[in-house]
Amino acid sequence: MAHPRPVHRPEVGGRRLAREAAATRRLEAVRRQVPHTRRDLAEVHDLRVRAEEDERVQRETLAGQETEVLACGRRLRTALSLPGVLRGAGLDPDADDGALKSPDPVHHDVRGRIAALRLLGDAVHRGLDAERRDISDTTLLNRHTDLRDQLSGGYDATIEEHDGIKLCRLVDDHGPHDIAAVGERIAAEAAEARDRLTERERDVFQCFLAGELSDHLSSQVLAAGALVAALNSTLATVRTSHGLGVTLDWKLADGVEADVKAAVDLLRSPSGLRTREQSEQLRDVLQRRIEDARRADPAAGYAAHLRTALDYRGWFAFIPWVVNDAAPGSRRKLSGRTGLSQGEQRVLSYLVLFAAAAAHFISLADTAPHTPRLILLDDAFAKVDEPTHARLGRILVDLDLDFVLTSERLIGNWPDVPSRHIYECLRDPHVRGVATLHYMWNGRQRRLMSV
Repeated sequence: MAHPRPVHRPEVGGRRLAREAAATRRLEAVRRQVPHTRRDLAEVHDLRVRAEEDERVQRETLAGQETEVLACGRRLRTALSLPGVLRGAGLDPDADDGALKSPDPVHHDVRGRIAALRLLGDAVHRGLDAERRDISDTTLLNRHTDLRDQLSGGYDATIEEHDGIKLCRLVDDHGPHDIAAVGERIAAEAAEARDRLTERERDVFQCFLAGELSDHLSSQVLAAGALVAALNSTLATVRTSHGLGVTLDWKLADGVEADVKAAVDLLRSPSGLRTREQSEQLRDVLQRRIEDARRADPAAGYAAHLRTALDYRGWFAFIPWVVNDAAPGSRRKLSGRTGLSQGEQRVLSYLVLFAAAAAHFISLADTAPHTPRLILLDDAFAKVDEPTHARLGRILVDLDLDFVLTSERLIGNWPDVPSRHIYECLRDPHVRGVATLHYMWNGRQRRLMSV
């Protein structure tokens, strides 16, 4: 039987050769990449070694920091547990769900203990006064000395130190006490003493407030009104060389409280002319003002509260008006926009000053008839024209005022002033001391009295 002759397929051999060539090329490419891959592997290994070392160092640092934080927490809890510290620092132990007195959760892990310590630190930070500042040991010891010197009999002040924390305590016959506890006890005793004020004593005080105190305040307001009237009467007689004068209004200041307005209306009449309802209204008004002053400054004494609440001078304001003889019945408010020169404004201000002094001395004439009617003027009549100097001097004479004037250029030898003593001070820059020349002015001439 004849066998078939094998058939050769050249395309199969060609594909095999192509695959072999491709595999050879890939092997060659891989062989070329092997050195780079080995270098990358070595670099990655080195990075891993360094990262592991950095992690180890960071974990050791973190462990040290955690240990330091826990140590600080123990010191903080120790400080807060010292007697009197919480009260003395003004901290409420029951605030923040008792975070200030919670113990260290030692059975928790480190993170749990630090979380509890964070709550404690936040509670202390919120409870402390933000305005306080650290003070030195010297300042603290000086304050302790001041406290000890000011203590009344029966108490002494000691200072102790616990782990760098200084504690000041008060000692009496029963032993040491926390300052904050003693302060709370004194405040409670003071409140109890105030509560023991009987109804009769309250009635007595209210009668005094509505009677004697209001009568005194009423007399002051009426006397002030009379003094202002006398002041205006005096001002009506004085004019500048241009016929200008001043009159004053004394009235309630803008923006005063309704209580002040009600009180002034009632104080303008003596207590004998007020009805029972008006007296009770005045008493209530004054009492409210005293209570407002007490709430505004609780640390001040009662006398300070009375001065603040009942100082009627702050209730009123003066308003100066310029009058002109050339335009009777008209007046302008004295201010920078009045249209007067600076010299004219100064002259009018002097008129008010002189008239106020004269009216004041007139009010003292009955009780102190020998009171000197003296005013002092430093750098007198500055920025006032010289012809007006004599006119102002004459006004002082007309108001029967004695005066002392100082000036670098003003001599005062005015014909309208009948007599004056004049002292001229001379100084040589090369000689120590000052020489004084004494002159006497008699209205006509100046005569040297002594050197």
